[in-house]
Amino acid sequence: MRSTKTTRFLACLALLLHGAPARAQVLIGYLFGEKLATPTFNMGFEVGANFSNLDGFADADRMNRPAFGLFGDWRFSENFHLGAAVLPIAGRGAEGLAPVPTGDPDFDRQTAVGTMKRSLDYVEIPLLLKWAPHREEGFRIGAGPSFGLVTGATDRYEAASPAGTHYILERDIGGQLPGLDFGLSAEVEWRFELLSIAARYTHGLTDMRQEGSADEVHSRVLTGTGRIYLGKKPAR
Repeated sequence: MRSTKTTRFLACLALLLHGAPARAQVLIGYLFGEKLATPTFNMGFEVGANFSNLDGFADADRMNRPAFGLFGDWRFSENFHLGAAVLPIAGRGAEGLAPVPTGDPDFDRQTAVGTMKRSLDYVEIPLLLKWAPHREEGFRIGAGPSFGLVTGATDRYEAASPAGTHYILERDIGGQLPGLDFGLSAEVEWRFELLSIAARYTHGLTDMRQEGSADEVHSRVLTGTGRIYLGKKPAR
C-alpha cells in the first residue's frame, strides 16, 4: 500500500515539474478525488469558456477562449460556502483591434491597414464566498476576488503586401504587460447532485495596457462553466 501511494505521488510531482499543469490536475483529480470528498468539502473538474473583451480599445470584438482546471467547494456553515478554482487554461483577449504601433517602421507599414487580435494566456484563480439557500443542491450566488496570472501574450496582425497578398504577423508582448491581473468576480450557480452549471463575470481592475500606450486597458470576462464533482459526499 505504501509503495502504491508513493508511486502516485511521484507521478503527480513529475507532471507538475515538467510544465503540464492541466494534465497534472486531471491526474490528481482522478487519483485523489474520492479521498477528498467529505460532508463539507468536494472537488472536481471545471470546464467551460471565457467570453472576453478588453475595455480601452476602440471597436474591440469579443474573443472566445477555453477555460479548464480544478475547483474546490468547502461548506463552513449551513448556508455559506467558500469556492475556489485553479484554471491553468483560461485565455482572455479581444479581436478586431486597430493595430498598435510597435516603433518598427517596416513592421508598422505592413500592419497599418489590417486589424489585430490580442491573446492573453492566464492561470485564473477565483476565490468566491457563496450563499446557498439549500444545503446540498439548487441555487447559489457568490462574489469575491479573482487573480489572473499572465503566462503569455501575443498580438496577431492581419497584414497585406503591396501586391495585395494577405498574411499574418505575430508579436510576443508577454514582457510588456503586468504579470498579475486582479479583478472582482460575481457568480450564479445551479448545483445538482454530482455536477453544477455556473456563469461568472470578472471585472478586471488592473491596468493591462502595453508599455507606451496612452489609454488604460482592463479585461472584462464572462465565463460559462460546468463543474463535475469527483466522488459523492458521504452522508452527514
